[in-house]
Amino acid sequence: MKEKNKFLRLLLGVIAAFMLSIGFANIVVAESGSPQKIGFVDITKILRESKAAKNAQATLQKEIESKRAIIKEKNDKIAGMDKDLKKAKQDSPAWKEKRQKLTKEINDLNKMRVEYDEQLRKKNNEFMQKIFTDVQQIIKKIASSEKFTIILDKRSALLIEDSLDLTDKVLKTYDSQKK
Repeated sequence: MKEKNKFLRLLLGVIAAFMLSIGFANIVVAESGSPQKIGFVDITKILRESKAAKNAQATLQKEIESKRAIIKEKNDKIAGMDKDLKKAKQDSPAWKEKRQKLTKEINDLNKMRVEYDEQLRKKNNEFMQKIFTDVQQIIKKIASSEKFTIILDKRSALLIEDSLDLTDKVLKTYDSQKK
């Protein structure tokens, strides 16, 4: 029940903020006397569908595959060590030594997986941040050349007229620069 109340409060807050922003926009239009030009861009679509994003995904996929191969090799080694351990007598010193080596290999593998995941996450973030920065510059140029007062992320609006959506224009401009 508390979660439902939290959600309702959050929803009411978002609606209130939206209504306030609409009211603010109306005040700005009324005070300036000239019509304001608003545009919207779907940043998520650009980060997913641009040539640079697809190249970044391909690069990451190659790296993922190479890391998977290393992990598979280590897994195979661990499986072999596990077979040897099962064949040895449990009360023998060799069994204890093999068990310690196996435990160390498993721990090393787990650390390696965490490191690889972190490396891939960082690299993905770097790629996306670079794309986002480049796209922001394109949006600024379009806003300046076409006299937009404000350009918002498409996710911030409930309903958008198609003529206000600049996503395809930004995407084409960005892709043409990245040839």
